[in-house]
Amino acid sequence: MKVEYSFYTTTYGGSKIPEADWSRLSQKAEQRLNAFTFGRCSGEWEGEPWRNNAKCAVCEMTEILLADEKRDRKTSENNDGYSVSFDTSKSLSSLLYDVVRVYLGNTGLLYAGVRCHDHQC
Repeated sequence: MKVEYSFYTTTYGGSKIPEADWSRLSQKAEQRLNAFTFGRCSGEWEGEPWRNNAKCAVCEMTEILLADEKRDRKTSENNDGYSVSFDTSKSLSSLLYDVVRVYLGNTGLLYAGVRCHDHQC
């Protein structure tokens, strides 16, 4: 499911991402969300109880992707003697997963195991 820019600005209340960058970056966030949920978020989200939480996760992840893209993981840069420092405390993937865990942690979508409903596993 695509998260529309109007959801980002109105429901989520976002303002950091220009509309021109939304489609490209939100697509990346949606693909990461799908990977983190083992394909459970591919397809239509209509009627799902976690729908708005997933959309909010995509919004926050998209903001992180934009910030990461703008600074290229740099924490500081000095032109005088050319010195650049990079943020190595957490990987981008780890930051994005933390966002997904906040929004979807109690939904079962992040569960990596197999669920047995008939106890014949």
